[in-house]
Amino acid sequence: VEKIVYSDSWHKYFSEIGLESFDDFFNYSSGRKVNENNKRSVITFETETGPQKKQFFLKRFFNPHLKDMFFTWRNLGRLCSQGAYEWANANFLLNNGIKTYKPVCRGELTKFGIERKSFIVTEKLQGQSMESFVAENWSRLKQSQKEEIIILLGRFIRRIHNTAVIVPDLYLWHIFIQEKNPEPPEFAVIDLHRMKLNVTNKNERIKDIGRLNYSMLDKYFDEKLRLLLIESYLGKDWSGSIDLFAAKVKQQSNAVLRKRKQKLY
Repeated sequence: VEKIVYSDSWHKYFSEIGLESFDDFFNYSSGRKVNENNKRSVITFETETGPQKKQFFLKRFFNPHLKDMFFTWRNLGRLCSQGAYEWANANFLLNNGIKTYKPVCRGELTKFGIERKSFIVTEKLQGQSMESFVAENWSRLKQSQKEEIIILLGRFIRRIHNTAVIVPDLYLWHIFIQEKNPEPPEFAVIDLHRMKLNVTNKNERIKDIGRLNYSMLDKYFDEKLRLLLIESYLGKDWSGSIDLFAAKVKQQSNAVLRKRKQKLY
C-alpha cells in the first residue's frame, strides 16, 4: 500500500514539477547526495517554478529494523513509518516553538501493515550548521560574542528538554545557527529520526548535553565556554551543584569519545 501526505498546498507544487507518485519521490535522482548508509539516504535538490528557486532535502528510509519499529511504537503508541515518525517529530517541535526544518511531504510503502520504504521531504533551513559556523567564524569573534552564542545555545537546549524531548543526535553538525542583525542569533535542530518524546529522566538529558560536549572541539571551546553552556542550560533557578552536573556531562562526553573519533571541522 502506498501513501503520500502533503503539508498545506505542496501537492499542487510538486505535481507541477512531475513529482506525484511514491516512486517519483523515492527514485528521484536529480539531487546531490548528502549522506547514505544501508538504511537511509539523504539528497538535496532544487526546484524552480517561475522566478523562485526552492531547495529541499529528501530523506529516504529502507527496510527498517524491528528495533526501529519498536522505537516508533514506544514513542508514539502506534506503529508508523520512519518518514512519518520524523514528520511527527518535526511538527511537534515547530508546534512548541522550537525551530527545525519544515516538513512538506512524506510517503510510505507498506506490506501487511509493515513498512518497506518511506521518505520525508523538508524545506532547507536558513543559516548554517554550527559546525560550519564555528570553523569559519570562531577565530575572528570577540570573546563576548562567543559567550553570547554559547549562552543562547544552552537556553535553546533547555527549551527542547522542557518539552520532554530528548535528541540523541544533538551534535554541533545537527544544530543550525541563524544570524539575525541586529537581533541575537537563533538556533534550530535537525536529524530527528531518533528523537524521543515524553522523557523527563535527568540522566537522558545529561547524555544529550554530553554528546554535544563531545562534538565541541578543544580547538574552539575552552573549559570556560563549556561551563558557561551548562550554566545557561541549568538557569538561575538550579538548586543543585553545577560542578557535579558538569562532571556528569564530561563523563558522558568521554564515554562517547571512547566509542568514536571526534569529527574535525
